[in-house]
Amino acid sequence: MDAYIIFVEPQFTGNIGFLARTMMNFGFEKMILINPPEFDDDTYRFSKHARHVVENALILHDFKDVRKYVDYLVATSGVDTASPKKFKRISHTPREMAEKLSGVDGRIGIAFGRENYGLYNEEIEQCDALVTIPTNPAYPIMNITHAAAVVLYEIYVHSAEERNMPIAESSEIELLNEKFSTILTAINFPEHKRKNTEVMFRRLMGRAVMTKWEYHAMMGVFNRILYAVRHNKV
Repeated sequence: MDAYIIFVEPQFTGNIGFLARTMMNFGFEKMILINPPEFDDDTYRFSKHARHVVENALILHDFKDVRKYVDYLVATSGVDTASPKKFKRISHTPREMAEKLSGVDGRIGIAFGRENYGLYNEEIEQCDALVTIPTNPAYPIMNITHAAAVVLYEIYVHSAEERNMPIAESSEIELLNEKFSTILTAINFPEHKRKNTEVMFRRLMGRAVMTKWEYHAMMGVFNRILYAVRHNKV
């Protein structure tokens, strides 16, 4: 697994250093920062022996650009839902996510949000899966680096189960999502239900952690569906 740890619009320079240190604790060295503040003494002082993680961090200015670097993108949030209708907020625990990722061969991104707000809804919608750490409901939101430690620990523990199954690339997943949207258009799916249904499909595929073979099989099925609809074969 080739994993990137993403920190979106960090406010405090020290937290960048702390995150780098946490990453190194569990064997992660690739950091992506979205619109970070300028690094200062705290950034490097708190990173300790993980200074090189900060120095080599990839700096981006738009969350959408993350998809150029990862095939499977996981959002993290302190907020989930018990409602099966709120697709974008249905989450995995860190352990459940780690079990799904164990043994896959591909570029994985784990996104952590702003210290004061987390990830925006539109950012979560762009991700393939959501992870929430079970915490005390009276005080559910964790510090960014504490949350990262829990999530990365679970991935680290389960990473020993290498099976090297190649997962579908980000571009392939996007093609599959676009094909699904095309099918919705072809069957005159109600417009007011469309966005939620597209998010539901992305989440469904995200929970599957689709392999390349599964991607090609699904794309073949979708192509046959479109052919049948367009040529009145149904």
